[in-house]
Amino acid sequence: AEGMAQIRASGNLRGLPALIVHGRDDAILPPNHTSRAYAGLNSLTEARSSLRYYEVTNAHHLDAFNQLPGFSSRYIPLQYYLIQILDLLHDHLENKTPLPASQVVRTLPRGILEDGTVPDITRENLPAIASDPGDADKILLGNGAIEIP
Repeated sequence: AEGMAQIRASGNLRGLPALIVHGRDDAILPPNHTSRAYAGLNSLTEARSSLRYYEVTNAHHLDAFNQLPGFSSRYIPLQYYLIQILDLLHDHLENKTPLPASQVVRTLPRGILEDGTVPDITRENLPAIASDPGDADKILLGNGAIEIP
């Protein structure tokens, strides 16, 4: 019981900025039972939180699988977005650049060409985290609730 109490998440970030990026298609660590739950807890704990939650479509946390047939055509690398959020956090801490609002990042899977090959990944497949996401992509957090488009 003592060990469990030591690692139990309180959701209290004490005002520190935190960014979470999670692949929507993660079947091993489903967002509803991990990141979404934590973001909701944080919104209940901190009224003025600096937490941002970015949920990426067509992604999961095991990017190494993306090179395999059946994965390469359907999933994009989540690592790409990890690097983006690290850059966003750095700019926020160093230059006071505002953090983008929580949002769904809508990616485009590569698919399969007529000859059965998977095309190379391009920037079209990997849109950036929007500095000002539209209403259709905004994730809303408050009072322990999370609304995800």
